[in-house]
Amino acid sequence: MRELLEVNPIIGAIKNDTEMEQVIESDCDIVFLLNGDILTLRKKVKYLQKHGKKVFVHIDMITGVSSSPVIVDYVKNELNLDGIITTKTNIVKRAIELNLNVVQRFFFIDSISLENAIESLKKVKPQAIEIMPGILPKVIKKMSKEYPNIPIICGGLIDEKEEIIKVLSCGAMAVSTSKIEIW
Repeated sequence: MRELLEVNPIIGAIKNDTEMEQVIESDCDIVFLLNGDILTLRKKVKYLQKHGKKVFVHIDMITGVSSSPVIVDYVKNELNLDGIITTKTNIVKRAIELNLNVVQRFFFIDSISLENAIESLKKVKPQAIEIMPGILPKVIKKMSKEYPNIPIICGGLIDEKEEIIKVLSCGAMAVSTSKIEIW
């Protein structure tokens, strides 16, 4: 997995059929398929693979799919996927058992979510992790531009002075933190 990512640092994450056509025309070799249902999944995967794309399906976002680990057996045996994406540790564990590439997605909103992710990774080791949000300063800039009259307070995972300076320079008005040393 590491080698694949080193050669392909830009991944096309697609949410609809229009984006599927656009990713086919792109230089992205890896595609994260973030939409579909159990009835259309096979067709989408084959279409992307026919155009030379490595396909990772975000299992949690496919309509008609349960969070039972048996879904991993199904997609491995029936769809010939390059890998899956999931937020669920039980799905990661099953993918590893079946030798299927798996990307575990984590949403970091505060220090508790960070601690939970660390604990999860102690139990199972996916081939890669996806950290979200990826670019918080960008979000701050956009929100402060779109809504200049609403003060923005940034919180979650901020525990260094440099981080405070960064978010304030991006347009935040204040920072909330549980880091006592910064208070």
